[in-house]
Amino acid sequence: MTPRARTLLKYLVSALLTIGLLYFAFRDTDFDKVYLAIKGANYWWMLAMFAVLMTSHFFRAWRWRYLLNPIKPGISLRNLFSGVMIGYFVNNLLPRAGELVRPYTIGKLESIPKSAALGTIVVERIMDTASVLVLVTIIPLVYDGPLLLAFPWLQRTGIIVSCITFGFLLFVLVLMMRRDWTDALLRRVEALLPSSLGARLDKITHSFLDGFLVVKRPGSFLAILVLSTLVWLLYVVMAYLAFFAFGLEGHLGFGSAVVVLAISSIGMAIPTPGSTGGYHWFAAQTLIRLFHIPNEVALGYATLTHAVGFIGVTVIGLYFFLRDNVTITEAINKPVEQAT
Repeated sequence: MTPRARTLLKYLVSALLTIGLLYFAFRDTDFDKVYLAIKGANYWWMLAMFAVLMTSHFFRAWRWRYLLNPIKPGISLRNLFSGVMIGYFVNNLLPRAGELVRPYTIGKLESIPKSAALGTIVVERIMDTASVLVLVTIIPLVYDGPLLLAFPWLQRTGIIVSCITFGFLLFVLVLMMRRDWTDALLRRVEALLPSSLGARLDKITHSFLDGFLVVKRPGSFLAILVLSTLVWLLYVVMAYLAFFAFGLEGHLGFGSAVVVLAISSIGMAIPTPGSTGGYHWFAAQTLIRLFHIPNEVALGYATLTHAVGFIGVTVIGLYFFLRDNVTITEAINKPVEQAT
């Protein structure tokens, strides 16, 4: 199968996933009632939610600076924020492509290797996965209802994801800390490859591992922890503010927002454009099954919160995309060791 055919197949699968998830989220739904729920929402609260979302993205960009400091100190926060927003904008169009465009963007703006920047994106994704696992773990502290009865797969999924995430992190950290072991492994692999390809693999691997150098700077850990906490706390605040938009604040408290965020984040991990479908199903089903919110109100909540984030991020991301002259095809296809 050619690379182009594989790419088309990947996006076809993503499109089918989106359609399937939206079907399951909205089947047997009275769309007139969903429309009335969305129409009757208080949009001032949604505007506040969007302001909190942008603040969280700023803190995410600030955290990224600490991850990139071992590669290049003092990177511009403006350029970091641009990279974050462009990454989300591209993900809204092509699922997961933003993870490649984002390191390309910062590499172009700050003249650093794309592969090293990509390493920091992997670190960030591991931290985000760990954050979701923490949220899932603390659900019993804020919710005493039939969680596992409503979502029986939740506990097993958490265990599997934890093992995979931390196993991969341990493997990469060993390779990063013991470069002699990495070199020995690379020599065995390179013996099976043409010399030019082997040299590329060596350069890319070491540059990628440089993205994990932040672990050698314990002084950065506190700042990263604080910023990570702020990012996810703001996500909870967003979910909570949206309760007010739909008049649910009398029934749902801040702890309920933690539950909605934790479970809907699982849906957002599904590779669909802008988490469309996955977020809708998981967020709505959480409200319906755990908090007994009417089906149409829950879907109105999921639809409007997703739309506000999707449209707002797309507009701002598109501005930076055009302003910084980023090209998606070049970002995805350009060899990583040349993206500086």
